[in-house]
Amino acid sequence: MIEKEKFNESELIKYIKKAGLETQIFNKNLIVESIGDDCAVIEDKNKILLSSDNITENIHFSLDLYDFDEIGGKSLLVNLSDIAAMGGIPRLFLMSLFIPPYLCTSDIKSLIKGVIKEAKKYEVSLIGGNISSASELSVSITIIGDCESAGIKRFCSKKGDAVYVSGEIGNSWMVFYLNSNKDYIFKTKTGLKSSDKKLITDFINKYKLPKPRINLGRKLYTKNLAGSLTDISDGIYKDIFNVAGEGCGCRINVEDIPVNEELKQIAGILNIENYIDDIISFGEDYELLWTFDRGYTRSEIAELKGSCGTNIKKIGFIDDNSAKLTLIKGGKVFMPEDHTFRHL
Repeated sequence: MIEKEKFNESELIKYIKKAGLETQIFNKNLIVESIGDDCAVIEDKNKILLSSDNITENIHFSLDLYDFDEIGGKSLLVNLSDIAAMGGIPRLFLMSLFIPPYLCTSDIKSLIKGVIKEAKKYEVSLIGGNISSASELSVSITIIGDCESAGIKRFCSKKGDAVYVSGEIGNSWMVFYLNSNKDYIFKTKTGLKSSDKKLITDFINKYKLPKPRINLGRKLYTKNLAGSLTDISDGIYKDIFNVAGEGCGCRINVEDIPVNEELKQIAGILNIENYIDDIISFGEDYELLWTFDRGYTRSEIAELKGSCGTNIKKIGFIDDNSAKLTLIKGGKVFMPEDHTFRHL
């Protein structure tokens, strides 16, 4: 057996600095000092948006279900979604790695490559961070963006506002379910056709990582098409209250929530009857959820879809029902089991 190379902190910092330089072709006018000093130094004329999030082993991912480059990519993507949820532009980021002793240099370099791949795609620059030992793997990102003003805030909806969502809801839950039950699905369950297995495998590969809706967030901001905005990290069941104003509730038609047709097909193949509960509650979709004081025209919907490359769907409206969420399914009030994602 070939012994894996253990990581050396000094060498790893040099590797990260070199990798980070690949991202610093973006936002050159903002970067005064980057990796190597005690602090990064930036300058800008707009309002600065700052957010921080981390993903941690056995909470947000497991090493038997995610490759290291996927872990790195996801760590940045979930932070980019926070900037999208303000209508801002992501610019720069800091990265802190908490590395357990059972990882080797090649594992960590693969993780960093995943981060850098997404950074290049979304044109954000790595400018600093930290490395520490830990009992489990964790990646913490501080994202820095800007907006011409303070961006689109939460909790600003009013009674009668329409509620919209982007993309499809539930893909992240289905990937989690399929990954968590992979042995049963592929080794134990009988009657699966090869086409079914391919459908499941392709679905996992396609939806394993989120897609932050930065272009949509910017469009909603610049065109003044949202009164309140957030991203779906904890599920519609919980996150809807991040856009509802004080004392307001929300009424959502469950059948209007956009759900992937392949997800429905897989649920049928695997006999998952109550998947709508998880779709509403699970979270980690990182789609945008927002309100507007009127319904969009067909031309506005078409323009948003065309320019932002994602589906837009009206799913309900804000009411004044004492901060209560009312879900309607088949014309009747529907109460799902609470499977809301919990960070602690």
